[in-house]
This record gives sequence, C-alpha cells and structure tokens, in this order.
Amino acid sequence: MKQAALPLIVALAVHGVLSAGVEAAPRLEQRDGLPVVYLEGTPYEIGRQHGELLRESVRECVAQVLGYFRSYLKVPVVRGMLVNWWLDRSWGHALPYIPKAYLEELKGLADGSGVSLKELWRLHAIPDRTYACSGLAVWGRATADGRLIHTRNLDWNIHAGVQRFATVFVVRPNGREPFVNVGWAGFIGTLTGVNAQQISIGQVGAETVDLSYDGLPMPFLMRRVLEEARSLDEAVAIIRDAPRTVGINYVVADAKIPQAAAIETSRSQCAIFQADDPKEHAVPYARPLADAVFRSDTAVDPGVRDRQVASKGAPSKPGIEPPRGSAYDVRYLGQAAGVLAHYGAIDVEAAKAILRAVAPDSNVQSVIIAWPELWVANADGTVPAAQTVYRSLRLDELLAEKNR
Repeated sequence: MKQAALPLIVALAVHGVLSAGVEAAPRLEQRDGLPVVYLEGTPYEIGRQHGELLRESVRECVAQVLGYFRSYLKVPVVRGMLVNWWLDRSWGHALPYIPKAYLEELKGLADGSGVSLKELWRLHAIPDRTYACSGLAVWGRATADGRLIHTRNLDWNIHAGVQRFATVFVVRPNGREPFVNVGWAGFIGTLTGVNAQQISIGQVGAETVDLSYDGLPMPFLMRRVLEEARSLDEAVAIIRDAPRTVGINYVVADAKIPQAAAIETSRSQCAIFQADDPKEHAVPYARPLADAVFRSDTAVDPGVRDRQVASKGAPSKPGIEPPRGSAYDVRYLGQAAGVLAHYGAIDVEAAKAILRAVAPDSNVQSVIIAWPELWVANADGTVPAAQTVYRSLRLDELLAEKNR
C-alpha cells in the first residue's frame, strides 16, 4: 500500500467510516422489509440527512397527504386555498412556541428534499387537528415475564395513504438523548417512539373545547419527551408543564422500572394516573387494573371529561356525560377486556391480539414496544395495520454505539 494513502484511511477509520464492519450515520437500511434511517448531528444536519436519504419518499409523502386533504372538500376551485388557510392559521399560532431546533431541522429537510418549507409546515400542522387512537402499557403481574409491554394503535385516515411512506428513524441529536421515532418520510415530529433511556410514548387525540393553537404542537411535545426525559417522572413533567394546544391522552412508560402513566390533557388541564389509581376507582365508567394503564380518547378525570367533545361529551350541557361510541365501547373497554383475558400471561402475541381486537378500519399503524424488542405493523392499502404483518427490530441494536 502506498504511504500517501495511509492518512486518508486513518482519517476514515477515526470517523467510523472504516473499521470492523462499523457503519457511520447517516444511512438508510432495510430491516425486515422496513426502511430504517440513521440520522445524527445538529438540527439542520439531521433534517438535511433526512431529506437527502429519503428525497423521493419525502416529496411523494407530502404531496400525497396534503393532496388528500385538499381533495377532500367538494368545492374544486377553492378547496386547496381553504385547506392551506386552515393549516397555515394553526401553524402561525404555534410558530412562536416551536423550539428553534425543530425549525432548523425543517429547513434542513426542505433543503435536502427539495420540498418547500411552507408545505412541510402544513404537513406538521395536521396532527393537532386529528383525533382517535388507543394505547396501553402493562408490566409486572400483568405480563408473562414481568417486563413492560407498551402498545399503540394509530387510527388516523387510512385513505390519506401515509402508510406507504412508513419509516423508522434512529436519531442522535447533539447533546440530546438518542431515540427511535416510528413515523413517515418527511415528518420530524413524534407520534410513537422510545429513547435510549427506555422511555416510550404514544398518544390518543381527545377532542375538547379547551384548546388553543397558541402552544407547542403535540408531535413536537412528544419529541421533546424522547430527547430530554431520562425517567418516567421527567417525561410526565415535560407534558404537564408544556404550553399545550389540544386535547390529548398520553401513555408514557419507563421499561427500566418498569412502570407507566396515563396523562389526560387539554390546553389548560392535566390529570395524571398511575396503575390501579384510586382516582379511577371513583369513576363509574373507568376500569382500573393493577400493573396496567390504557386509554382511548375518553377522559377519566371529571374536569377534563367535562370539557370533552370526544366520546359523545357535551360541554355546553351541565354535568358529565357517560362516554358512548366506539372510542369508549370498543377501544377503551376492548383494551380492558383484552388485558383481563390475558392477565398474567401477556406477551407480544397477546399484545397483537389486543391490538387487532380494538383496531378500527382507520388503523394506519400498530406498534409494540417490549424492550429490547420493537414490533411495527403498517396498513397495507386499506387493510388495517393490526391485521397485517409485524416487522421486528431490536432497539438495543438500533441504538447501539457501534451504529454511530
């Protein structure tokens, strides 16, 4: 080997490009048929890497999802303008509350993909205006081996086609916790994820009249949890203290303990529930269980419930309405029934059965986090995610130092 080549080889080895099979981020892999993208660096660098590695998928996803919403209205000439106004208005209200890092990442994503920044803003304004979903966490006496199992069905709009662009992101932001974000090309927020501290989070949209778009949109709040929280208490505090926007029920878990919490929120209210919480025992329609928390869009806290439109709530009427409809009857009670049916023996297969039992036709993604395992299913056309094949990944491998 020529001596002149040695400095270059040494430099590459130092930076992780060469050395015993170790690969350096950023890169795109296919794992069990699922795209996995590794990103790291400054916010702008992470966004640019995302855009360059998934350029065509980002462009197609943004066009597909926004195109669907623009075509939904039945007034052809003005429907695009109305949807743009609808999304631009909520994004404009939220903009002062969005951390600079996320705005820089979106700028990098725009530069890397060629998609206009304004279109990316509109895509990221959608989740705060959508509802449904379900989620649970079980551990200890409820599971077969005591470990924590955290599940979620993302029930959105299967006809919007976002499932075509499903991607798992492994992100190492400078100075922040590394995390895995289960999402889609072109979307930097979080709806389902887990970090290297084994903190996992999922959400359920829960419509309420106590809302304002002058706050931190839910997908960025959830990402803050993954980037900052090292414990369940820290995760809960981030959600509790944030300038929130709309009604959301969260299930947040820490597999290290193991333990989880359900958090019911609106713009101004936040109620926190532990497993078998005495506060739930005081609510006739609640189903508290030991070593388990679960939610659909129905709030258990009387104050939060009194302002809900979700589950047939009527805030304009006095008193609190008992919940009705599929969100409560199928997704909430169905999870309770599933946990009870498998109690003491819940494993990944039992979790899949519970997810299938409560998934509606709008189910675009189903996820099981059972550290160190991650299972992801995405809708196939109009077949709900929970009825399709789950792809298995190892979180410890995805987040291992060797992948840096």
